[in-house]
Amino acid sequence: MKRSPFSTAVFVAIVSVFLFSGQLTRPYVPPQRPQPRQPVQTPQRQVTPPRPTTTPTKPATQAAPLVSDMPSLFWLPEDIKFPETPQGASRTIPLFGDSKNEGLYVTRTLVPKGSQTIPHSHPDSRTVTVLSGVCYYGRGEEFDESRTIPMPPGSFFTEPAGVPHFIWAKDSDVIVQTTAIGPSGTQMVPARQPSAARP
Repeated sequence: MKRSPFSTAVFVAIVSVFLFSGQLTRPYVPPQRPQPRQPVQTPQRQVTPPRPTTTPTKPATQAAPLVSDMPSLFWLPEDIKFPETPQGASRTIPLFGDSKNEGLYVTRTLVPKGSQTIPHSHPDSRTVTVLSGVCYYGRGEEFDESRTIPMPPGSFFTEPAGVPHFIWAKDSDVIVQTTAIGPSGTQMVPARQPSAARP
């Protein structure tokens, strides 16, 4: 059965409508060109300088050398010779400085066996070390055996300024060493004592 040219044209038109109907209803979108890639920016990390392991210190300043007017003295036991005094009196030798002047001084005193010092005082405060013998030390304006304290060798005691005191070498010779700051002196306390010895 032969189709007429008209029916063929109608058939082709219908098929064309079905085939191209999708493209006719979609909006036209122009093709997009690929965009160039933008470089990725990463935050820059700030590098801090390393901390010093040690704290910087100021350059040490050299201390000025100490100037001392202290003389260099060397006393050996055999060099320490007590001066001659009347029988029973104490004998004192200066080892350092001068007790009559201002400044440090050191003396050493020998109190003969059996003697007692008259109670006396000093204007300066003193420190005393017992080197040999037993020193019976007491305080007061009158000698009182019951108020003495036996101080064996190696003992140390103080003599406050203006405080009357006395020493008794009861059993043997006594040697004491005194250190103080001058000027010094001795103020005797009048009393009836058998000995006029003093350290």
